[in-house]
Amino acid sequence: MANESNQSNSEIKEFFVQHGSKVLVALAVILVVVAGVVQFKDSRKAAAVEQAELLGTGLTYLYVNDKDNALSEFEAKINSGKLNGLALAKAALFAGNIKFEKADYDGAIALFQKSIDNAGSVALVRSAAIHGLASAKMEKGDYSAAAKLLEDFVKEFGKRTGDKEDRFQKEEPQDETPIVPDAMWKLVLLHNELGSKNKAKSVAERIVEVYGDTQPYADRAKKFLASF
Repeated sequence: MANESNQSNSEIKEFFVQHGSKVLVALAVILVVVAGVVQFKDSRKAAAVEQAELLGTGLTYLYVNDKDNALSEFEAKINSGKLNGLALAKAALFAGNIKFEKADYDGAIALFQKSIDNAGSVALVRSAAIHGLASAKMEKGDYSAAAKLLEDFVKEFGKRTGDKEDRFQKEEPQDETPIVPDAMWKLVLLHNELGSKNKAKSVAERIVEVYGDTQPYADRAKKFLASF
């Protein structure tokens, strides 16, 4: 039992060090594609075309993995005051991701919050920004704030019920973002770190119940529960 507990603590530390930025990088790539689709659909509107063009150079740098120039471009456009609404939210999200990777967590927090403030009801952008903000808070050691953000995140974007019959009949509601299981696993680790063992256990059980078909989170949750 002691060995399992030590292994769980080791995994918490490893997660905080290694995994947060990987998730955010993947989200950035996904959202670049989403952004392109949204902009294409809105291309008939002059205002949308103008906003898309303002993001264009930064996205081009991001596509070729030139993140220093991408960050400079996004920040310049944000500071110019020309971006607004969803375009501003995307620029702030991309810039926040890059600052997070550079371990500039204070800068990332400010940008993720700006993205949240401007994302409206666009779930993929809003959810990625909240997830990013929580991850940056975790890196800063503000575990209570991170846990509150992720609890609200799961309530807002987690729609799956775990009902096996509904899933078999393809009637189970779908989450509004694919990163709900990741957010829930972070919650397990955070609650455990904060000493809220029962909360950590409850969330882990929920992962197994609802996301039993989603690896590696279900496997991690089962492993965590086995340590009790």
